[in-house]
Amino acid sequence: MNSLSLTSRLLLLSLLFILIPLISWLLLAKFEKDIERNALTQTEEQAQIMSGFINQLLQTDRSLQQQFLNTNQQKQFPIALKETALLVDGYSDEWYPYQSASTVIRNFGQNASLTLIEDKDFVYGLFEVEDNSIVYRERLDLVGLSDKITLVLGAYQMQFLPMAPGKVPALRQTADGYREVTPVYAVWQERTEGYQLEFRIPQSLVGKTISAEITDIDRAQSGVALQGIYSFTNFESLSLHSRLQSGVLSLLEPEMYRLTLTNNQGEVLYQFGQLHTDIRSNWRNRIWSSATQEKLSDSLLGKKSISSVSLDLAFTGRTQTEVVNSSQLSAFSRVYKPLYSNNQLVGAMILESSPVNEKLQLRDFWLRFLLLLGLVWGLFVWWLVKQSRRYSRRIMELRDLTEGSISEEGQIRYVIDMDEEFDDEVSDLTNSFSLLTNRLKQYHDYQEKLVSRLNHELRTPIAIIRSSLDNINRDSLSEDELQLIDNAQSGAVRMSQTISRLSEANKLEQAIRSADKEPFDMLPVLKDLVLAYRTNWHEHEFELVSDLEEARVLGSKDLFVQMLDKLISNAVDFDNKTRPIQIALKRKDRQLVLSVSNGGPTIARKHLHDVFSLMHSSRKHSNQHLGLGLYVARLIASFHGAKVNAENQIDGTGVTINIVWRNKHFTASP
Repeated sequence: MNSLSLTSRLLLLSLLFILIPLISWLLLAKFEKDIERNALTQTEEQAQIMSGFINQLLQTDRSLQQQFLNTNQQKQFPIALKETALLVDGYSDEWYPYQSASTVIRNFGQNASLTLIEDKDFVYGLFEVEDNSIVYRERLDLVGLSDKITLVLGAYQMQFLPMAPGKVPALRQTADGYREVTPVYAVWQERTEGYQLEFRIPQSLVGKTISAEITDIDRAQSGVALQGIYSFTNFESLSLHSRLQSGVLSLLEPEMYRLTLTNNQGEVLYQFGQLHTDIRSNWRNRIWSSATQEKLSDSLLGKKSISSVSLDLAFTGRTQTEVVNSSQLSAFSRVYKPLYSNNQLVGAMILESSPVNEKLQLRDFWLRFLLLLGLVWGLFVWWLVKQSRRYSRRIMELRDLTEGSISEEGQIRYVIDMDEEFDDEVSDLTNSFSLLTNRLKQYHDYQEKLVSRLNHELRTPIAIIRSSLDNINRDSLSEDELQLIDNAQSGAVRMSQTISRLSEANKLEQAIRSADKEPFDMLPVLKDLVLAYRTNWHEHEFELVSDLEEARVLGSKDLFVQMLDKLISNAVDFDNKTRPIQIALKRKDRQLVLSVSNGGPTIARKHLHDVFSLMHSSRKHSNQHLGLGLYVARLIASFHGAKVNAENQIDGTGVTINIVWRNKHFTASP
């Protein structure tokens, strides 16, 4: 954690936003549980009202009584209630929800089905017939054999004899011949295994009975022949089991409740409504559509008879309640209520209610909340990253300015400018560093001027002291007094030399800071210097060691020569002449190293860093050496972007001074 950057820490902190959707999901599950409990309570209340209404209806409606008491359900033809939009076009793709109301018959190895549905205005029907050879009517006068369907609804007998796929008239036989029943609209369409006939008839033309026949004509070698006639009603008129006749449906909303009525044998007499609406119209709800559209294993939809423990308990006169598919989105409430006619238990009412719409609204709100939260979180993270990067950039710039404002020798290169663009904590810190560097600059200038002032102010008093000591009559002094005068003269000389060296160091620092930089190759310079050193110090041996073809650095060639002179002078002073003074230039990893090695005494480990300090000298007789050589070498090395260090040789026979450049300060051939 401590090694993370400011931006990484802020991003890690922003991940806490993930806890919000997790907590909201847990709350969503709790709210859905509450919705299920409320739905069960409301279903119980609605079931109490509906059962009272149906019980009252059973006392007055004999037809309804007969339906509960008559167990022979095969003599009634069911008509389902229209709950979805239909387009009469001859195709069955919109009839899928009503498959449970289909009646199927079989003749000569071929199947045919008839489905009837109704609303308050129309009765809709769909014939699906398997026919391996469709024969159409060729003439308008109805002469000849052709495939046809005869439908009898009450007093109306209609025949559908198509001449081709498409709209087909409903023909009614009268004393004057066949006439088209214009209020009836029908469409005939072919399919792979036969044909389909879809029709719509006004309720005013529909009676209380039904009879339907299919005439199958096939083509033979000798022409066309009758394959057979088969009927959905065994060639009899059956009573229509119309669910609109009870009048109970006006109290229900089909999208919220499903009502099922059974007799004592569990046979379904009446069913209306659907529990789960089509939610695909809302693109957000499609996320949950698979959970609501799945086929429920314990659903009552489309069942002809019901058998369950709860229903058996309802037949004993006790109301039963249960929650089906609990803890799922498709969970719904189910209430079993016994039904009575003249104090006799004749059946049961099953009322089911699904809170899926309320759950979907809740989840839709939750999804909207997540999308809004995601948008806000994205904008917040974008703003957070932008701000953190800006602060990080400003902090790194301040770091670079601070590091560059002070040299390794503690000199102030420049004063950091005040930050007047921003007004925040980083700006305050920048202004604090600006004041600090300004004060250090003033103090450094004071130190530089102090050396000049001391040099100017002390030279005259020192000269007076020296001249006064020189003018003293030494003949009249004792030996001890002469020794005191010699010590005083030596101290005055020493003080004069110290002031001169300090003034020289100060001027050298100023000269180094004002020098210009340009790239140059060190190898030719080193070769020329080695030749010069061999001439100047002929009693010492010098050797140059390098495997590089080129070693270019950015700096001043004159200062570089002066730096190497200081290093060689120091090496000569301590050299014991047991081996050559070695000047080596090598590449080491990603660094360029210039080293000067000599044999002789080693340096105490605690003094390895102090040898480059001002006024430090390791010589036994340092009257003429005030520790400026290596100090000047360090100043010049820093000017060239290099660092200087001293180390004792591994075998303890000498000392090596290293000048080290990093790769960004030099360009050398591989």
